[in-house]
Amino acid sequence: MTAPLSTDEATAILSSILMDPQWSADSIAGLPEDDSFGKLCCDLAEIRAHVQALSKGDLSRGNKARGFVAGSLKATEANLRHLTWQMERVSQGDYSQSVSFMGDFSKAFNKMSREMHSRAEELSRLLERYRVPADEDTLTGLLNRRTFFKLAMSELRRAKEFHQDSHPALCLALADLDNFKNVNGHFGHANGDRVLQLFACRLREASHDDDLCCRFGGDEFIILIPRIGRDESIEHVNRLREICSLAPTHGPAPEMKVTASFGLSFIGESELLNTFNSVEILEHAIQVADHRLARAKQEGRNSICSAG
Repeated sequence: MTAPLSTDEATAILSSILMDPQWSADSIAGLPEDDSFGKLCCDLAEIRAHVQALSKGDLSRGNKARGFVAGSLKATEANLRHLTWQMERVSQGDYSQSVSFMGDFSKAFNKMSREMHSRAEELSRLLERYRVPADEDTLTGLLNRRTFFKLAMSELRRAKEFHQDSHPALCLALADLDNFKNVNGHFGHANGDRVLQLFACRLREASHDDDLCCRFGGDEFIILIPRIGRDESIEHVNRLREICSLAPTHGPAPEMKVTASFGLSFIGESELLNTFNSVEILEHAIQVADHRLARAKQEGRNSICSAG
C-alpha cells in the first residue's frame, strides 16, 4: 500500500505540473488514477498538454479533461478553428468575415478585413483604369501586330467579296520615323518613348475612322486604308505625313522636329483575284511598302514613295 503524500509533497507535484518547463508525465505514472489527487494530477497534465499544443498552433489535439478550465480551453480551440476558417475565406477575397468572440483581437481582425476590402476595391479600380486591352500596343495605344494582321485579313476578305473596277481596294502605308536613333541618343529613351506616343497620337487623330493603325515595331508604323483609290490614298497619306511632322509641343525640346518617311503599296483587283491566300497578299504588300519606304529615306526623308 502506498504511503499517503504529505502536504508539501502534494504541493510540489502540483507545482511541477503547472510550473516546470521540463516536467514529464512519467513523474505521476505511479499515482493511483482512482484516487482524487491522482485524478486531479491527470486532469492538470491533460490541461497542460492542451495549453502547450494551442500555444504551438496545434488545433487537432483535443482535451480529455473535464471541468470549467478544460471547457474554456475547448471553447478557445473551437474559436481558433473558426477564426482559421475565416482567415482562409479572407485570403480567398471574402472580406465580409467578422469576429465577435475574442475581444480586442476581434476589433483588430475586423479592422484588418475592412481595410483589405477597401484596398482591394481601390486596386481593382486602378487596374481597370490603367488596363491595356489585349489588342493594343502598350506604349502607344495603337493596334499591336497580332490584332492588326487579324483585322487586315478581315479587310482583305471583304475586299475580295466586294471588289469594283480597277481601282485599288486597299492602300498599305509603312512609316518610319526619320533619324529616331538620334532622338534616343541625345534625349534618352524615356523621351524617345514620349515622341513615339506623340507621333501615334497624331497618326490616330489624322486617320480615317476605318483606317487600321498599328505600331509595327520600334519606331515603325503601318496603316491599312480600305476602300480608297490610288490618288486619294496618296493625298491622304501625305496629309498624315504633314500632320505627324509637326514639332512635338510637349517633346524633349520645343525646337526638335520629328518627321517620318512613308512607303506605299496598293492591293487591287488583280492581286485579290489571282492570289487565293490573304496572308500572301498582305505579306507581299508589306514587302513592296518596305522597299518604297527605303527609297523615301534615300531621297531625303520626310517624304512619300508610292512607285518604283
